[in-house]
Amino acid sequence: TKIMKVIYGHYEVLGTLTQIPREESYYPYVGAFWRANQNGERVIRIANPAINQDWIAQVVPCGWSSEILLQKFTGALRGHLDTPLDKYYNKDTPEVSSGSQKISGSGDIMFRIGLKSTIATNDAPRYARVVIQYDNNTKHQYLYLRQGEEPDYLMRPEDNNGAGNIKTEWGGTPSRPRPMANKWAVYNLTAPTLKDGTAKGGTNALDNSQHPQVAVRGAVFVDYPTQAGAFWQHTVASTDEANYGRRAYHPTIPSTGAIDNVNINAEFAEYWNTLGADQEVSPLGFRRPEDGVNDAPNPDGDIIGSEVRQSLWLNAFAGGSINTDNSVAGYYADGFFDRLTIADPIGGQFDIKSTVYFSDHKVAYICLLFFNKKSNAHLIFPFSGNRTPFGSLDNGGRLGHYWLSSVLINASGWRLRVENGNFYGGVDLNSNERIHSFAIRPVVNQ
Repeated sequence: TKIMKVIYGHYEVLGTLTQIPREESYYPYVGAFWRANQNGERVIRIANPAINQDWIAQVVPCGWSSEILLQKFTGALRGHLDTPLDKYYNKDTPEVSSGSQKISGSGDIMFRIGLKSTIATNDAPRYARVVIQYDNNTKHQYLYLRQGEEPDYLMRPEDNNGAGNIKTEWGGTPSRPRPMANKWAVYNLTAPTLKDGTAKGGTNALDNSQHPQVAVRGAVFVDYPTQAGAFWQHTVASTDEANYGRRAYHPTIPSTGAIDNVNINAEFAEYWNTLGADQEVSPLGFRRPEDGVNDAPNPDGDIIGSEVRQSLWLNAFAGGSINTDNSVAGYYADGFFDRLTIADPIGGQFDIKSTVYFSDHKVAYICLLFFNKKSNAHLIFPFSGNRTPFGSLDNGGRLGHYWLSSVLINASGWRLRVENGNFYGGVDLNSNERIHSFAIRPVVNQ
């Protein structure tokens, strides 16, 4: 059989043209994150699919790779595993005081990643990669690293497609083929009283002590990239705005009482160009992402005019389609998810453990990671699930739905869907009825 190097999305296999089998007990970490003022340990724990085989982890050389320290994991986890992490919001986790750019071990793949320095709060993020080699060096896996929470590009305006072709048909020029590419926030949105725990969730969808309404632009960011945040409706008709507009639904406590948003107007000819002024919840400086026009239905889902398609995908596409050319599913070490026991989500067990703080407003999930192999930039979207019009919760740890501002037809809004459906995850753009409640990840308002 001819031996060749084959790339399957995020994983590189040296050998015959066969896909890596999925191991039910195995799921990889795919990245790590530090705020600008953090440099403490991020803990990588991966069950080695090649049992009892040796492994190597090595920092891929880049402009700041000497600042990255790897340290083999031995003994118990330092710090406060499965205890409140509020102290780490400013202080960060324990530092990795010594280490190197290359380590090795045998059996399960366990090590710490730490940084030697911090950066200024407003500095652009810096990115790097660690490569893990295992199974007699026949399989390679990347971890994508990010330091800095400032919004940033994934695919940059000057980036071509995967074949290196200049795609001026996306509405740009040879030097700027992605004119709609935008900078994305690194966190999901929630309500202030959900974030501090005073809003408890419950059966009454109209009770602000359970599922609060926020002011225009009154949402706040969660503390960690893996956290789900609140669920929000796409938009509501102006006649329903007083009761249902800008309402943040609890991510783990359903509202299945007699009063729920299944009773409101489900199809209406009002769009973001008029509703957005009163229904935008993103903080100042941010807004809902656009997938084309905002003053009428957008049934075609064109690449031209879509900041979502041009910003996230290496090979942008029109319409609703699944494309995993530059994405992968896995765990993410952000100083929160990696320090807690991973459990089943509310609503049922899937093929792997996926969730921490599974019944709490701080709930965090496994994610889909988009990456740019040219710049090492990456951006994650947790599989936060969704809230149905009947108030029940579904798909936590399995799917993540993220509202965009555009609509497909009057009753349905465009949404980004990330899926924990196979070894590499799945991601597409499609639509759902506007009365469903999903997560929101804003972009910079530029």
